[in-house]
Amino acid sequence: LKPFRLKHNSAQSTFVTPCNTVVEIQLKASTFCAVLSSGLTTPPAVLAMTLAAFLDVAYESMAPMWVELSFLVFFVLGFGFMRMDRFVRNHSKRNKKWTEQLQPRMFDARLRKTIEAEAASGKQEAVLKAWRVGRNSAPTPPELMELVVQALMDLEPEAAAGELMEHLRKHAVALGHSRIACGVLNIVARAGQIHTLENLWEFFQRDLHIKPTCQMYDILIAGFASVGDEKKVAKIFETLKESRMKLTARGYSLTIKGFLKNNMVDAVLKQLLAMNEQIIHIPPFAIVQFVRISCEANRAAETFRALTEASITLPPEAVSLLLEDRAKHRDLELATRIEALAREAKQPLLCGAYDALLKLNTAVGNLHALDLFEEMQTAGIRISEGLCVGLLSRCADGKFLRFAEAIVTFCRARQGMTIAVYSALMKVYAYCSMFDKACDLYDQICADGLEPDAMMYGCLMKFSVECGRTKLSRELSERAPSLDIQNYMSLIRAAGRDRDVNRAFSVLERLRVSGVPLDIAAYNCVLDVCVSAGDMNRARELVDEIKSISTPDIITYNTLMKGYCSGSDIKGARALLKEMEEAGHRPNDVSFNCLLNACVSSSSGNFHDAWETIAMMEKAGVAVDNYTMSILLKAVKSVRNETVVTQALQLLDKSGLDVCKDEILLNNVLETCIRHRETRRLENILSTFMKSGLRPSLHTYGSLIKASAALKNLDQCWALWQEMEVRRAMVPND
Repeated sequence: LKPFRLKHNSAQSTFVTPCNTVVEIQLKASTFCAVLSSGLTTPPAVLAMTLAAFLDVAYESMAPMWVELSFLVFFVLGFGFMRMDRFVRNHSKRNKKWTEQLQPRMFDARLRKTIEAEAASGKQEAVLKAWRVGRNSAPTPPELMELVVQALMDLEPEAAAGELMEHLRKHAVALGHSRIACGVLNIVARAGQIHTLENLWEFFQRDLHIKPTCQMYDILIAGFASVGDEKKVAKIFETLKESRMKLTARGYSLTIKGFLKNNMVDAVLKQLLAMNEQIIHIPPFAIVQFVRISCEANRAAETFRALTEASITLPPEAVSLLLEDRAKHRDLELATRIEALAREAKQPLLCGAYDALLKLNTAVGNLHALDLFEEMQTAGIRISEGLCVGLLSRCADGKFLRFAEAIVTFCRARQGMTIAVYSALMKVYAYCSMFDKACDLYDQICADGLEPDAMMYGCLMKFSVECGRTKLSRELSERAPSLDIQNYMSLIRAAGRDRDVNRAFSVLERLRVSGVPLDIAAYNCVLDVCVSAGDMNRARELVDEIKSISTPDIITYNTLMKGYCSGSDIKGARALLKEMEEAGHRPNDVSFNCLLNACVSSSSGNFHDAWETIAMMEKAGVAVDNYTMSILLKAVKSVRNETVVTQALQLLDKSGLDVCKDEILLNNVLETCIRHRETRRLENILSTFMKSGLRPSLHTYGSLIKASAALKNLDQCWALWQEMEVRRAMVPND
């Protein structure tokens, strides 16, 4: 097949007519179609040549008309563009008309402003009034709906559900979505109207066909948790599980908050553990509040164990709460574990935590208190005067002298030595029987320009009498702004230390003219001075004077008994016992102990009279006490009669007394056992002492070390020495 070619002869013709062009194009096209429709297999090269010839002819034929064709195309496009705006305007008008027909009317703007203003001022009645005016004409906007629901909950909670449902049903198109549902349910849940909450929940699903969302479930759970309904909360959890939905972190937080409000320890713990299992961040406030209600329910130890087993990190505030609770229960063991866990987690200790740890360690004389106190200073935590005074008071109870001096050093370095601090330090010295050092504080107080108060003057007068500084007691009485009955009695005791009976009666006379009410205690104090000085004649005269103005009490007779016993007048002492009974005063333990001391202190050491006195005690129903055994053992330790020693120790076992609760008894028992080689009893006593909370004095430490040496226990001797000298900061004597 030869390709067609249109031969153009310029010599013959200079213009090809459209008719000839059309004929040639038709001829070429018919030939090309014949080739395609032939049943023969046409080679691709032939097809390509035929197509090229056809396109060439078409192009050459249309060349003279390109301008006319281009003009026609652009004219059509311009016409269409010019008429398009009219088409768009007509379409927009139709859409706007349709939209206006579907869109509900807007809530009245004036009523909207009124509702917002009245709600801000707390006028709920005005809010409802304005809302009821416009609720029928237009749906309530979401931001106003919450204000209206709050007003209904405050004023008409019972009728709120029906009114809300009616309004929502009427404007279902505009208000039938989850945003409105969440806002309404949230306000109702906060108000605690659970019945209304349940009715609205069903209404939203049944009438408005609103599918519950995670946020709606969160609000419903929060509502049930706020009233402590754990069963309904669990039921919702099951519903979520069946719907393959998970409770959000906010849902957990709201649940925990509701249970915390109702102090439901177990329910809160369950939710915390569930959050921890799902690796959801637990808000610190939830842990802190949970620890708080646990401590209030006395379940701090259980709470701490559960949280640590779940590897839940305790915030610093929770650590402080636990430590403060343990300080109240004096549980040093658990407090130490809590501190160790906090330090391991690198949690900073707050001021309350340090306070609790210091109190616990100070009470038992633990040297860790020194480390904590130093750590507080290094960390820059404020150490108040009240904390120092409180710690000093605990040092007094535990006789923790070393820490007390460290506290005073801190206060002196910061010019913080006040009367309260001096008073607390004075108490420490007094509890440690260091009355001389307590009196030395008076000079330091004056040097610091401070003036002791009336109570401190009274204490100083008492301490000066105890250490034999009677001159200081008189000086203090002259400088004290006012003296009460206790101060006068201290002066009388000071006279007794000097065995100055005349001065005691002189103080009594000053007391009479001072206007201070005079009671029988002051007379008994003067009577004790007479007895101590051995002036029994004036003692009897004073008793007669007491009988003339009042009735002698049991203390009066016991003080007089002391005088007879001091003079080894056992016959006179027994006669006084009968006189006491005739006066209506049954002899007590003091009476019998005084007589017993006279029996064993006589030159012959009359244990027959001693056992007779003990028999009289048992017959009178007076139990053997620490003083009874101390008096007896003090006399027995120097006796060679093993039978008497055995009887005394048997009486100690029979009495059931704990020797580690009284230092005087402990010293006498130890001395007796050491002297008579009661090694088995010594071992038991030392073992009991190590487990007791007794804070011994210097003299008792000496007895304990001596007992350990008798048992050849050098390690225990050294341990007691270290405790005495290092931990307690006591100065050993000869």
